[in-house]
Amino acid sequence: MLLTGKTKAYSTRASILIIVLWILAFLTMLVVNLGSMVRSQLQFARHLQDRMKMYYLARAGIERAIVELYEDESPSCDTLNETWANNGEFFDSFQLGGGFFTVSYPSGGKDQEDEDAFVLYGAMDESARIDINSAQEDIIVNLLERVGGMDKEDAIDTARCIADWRDKDVALSVGGAENDYYQGLSSPYECKNGKFQVAEELLLVKGMSEEVFSRIKDVITVYDTEKVNINTAGFKCLYALGLESGLCEDIIEYRNGGDGVPGTEDDPVFNSPSELMNIGSLFTEEATQINTLVSRNILTVRSDTFRILSLGQMKDDGATRSRQIVCVLKRQNTKDPKILYWHEN
Repeated sequence: MLLTGKTKAYSTRASILIIVLWILAFLTMLVVNLGSMVRSQLQFARHLQDRMKMYYLARAGIERAIVELYEDESPSCDTLNETWANNGEFFDSFQLGGGFFTVSYPSGGKDQEDEDAFVLYGAMDESARIDINSAQEDIIVNLLERVGGMDKEDAIDTARCIADWRDKDVALSVGGAENDYYQGLSSPYECKNGKFQVAEELLLVKGMSEEVFSRIKDVITVYDTEKVNINTAGFKCLYALGLESGLCEDIIEYRNGGDGVPGTEDDPVFNSPSELMNIGSLFTEEATQINTLVSRNILTVRSDTFRILSLGQMKDDGATRSRQIVCVLKRQNTKDPKILYWHEN
């Protein structure tokens, strides 16, 4: 059948309409995809911007803590009730630039069960820990046995392995381990014969398990503090020094003052290690334990090395996102601290 001119016109128009509709559909899909891609890129850019903001919020927390450390009004001793160690106004969710930062850490309680009962806002004293680079064998044994949960014989052997790892010689201690042992492992490595640089390095030492390490990791330091600050040390640290459990509790109870809370104005201060004898009536054995530690010159009331855990946070649609910086620094006479460790999460 032949198409008339009018019919041909209608057919042509219909074809054009179909083509236009296809083009519109294609353009619509293109616009939708382009919009989705642009929206994704904008979200990614916003995410990067927020990450940068949270980073600088965390940095602000670090800098604020450093300022407080250098404005210490009692340089002869360092305690938990100073502004660098506990100041909620400065360090608890401090609002800044559309976000906030928090600088905090757990403080030891009266016993092992409530070690994390209190949260303090500020810098953490690294001298509240056992320095595994300098601690003597009996203290390492106490640490592994009393805090790490090892039995006595295993604790002694592991302590000697730690000594062999950190000393510079290749002489083998009884029950210890030197290069021959580590080179004989299925995945061999060398005995370091040098100081520990990070706490996790302990996991390379013969006898050290992940379970034991998880128990002692918050009680040890590798930053050459050498002495333990009796104004800031928690229960586990004091217990690892060889003091009996009840005496450790008494020291912390005395140090927490009348309100029983660490880091408050009513906290008594030890101005010298010998003032541990002033906590109250002591049994002869307890006095002997304190005198022994004082005579060994492993106690102090002052600190130079501090750990700062700063969290930069922002709220978005009801959710809180954060970025953490962990910094360990050494306070020096100059205004510039020496950074010993820096890690960003």
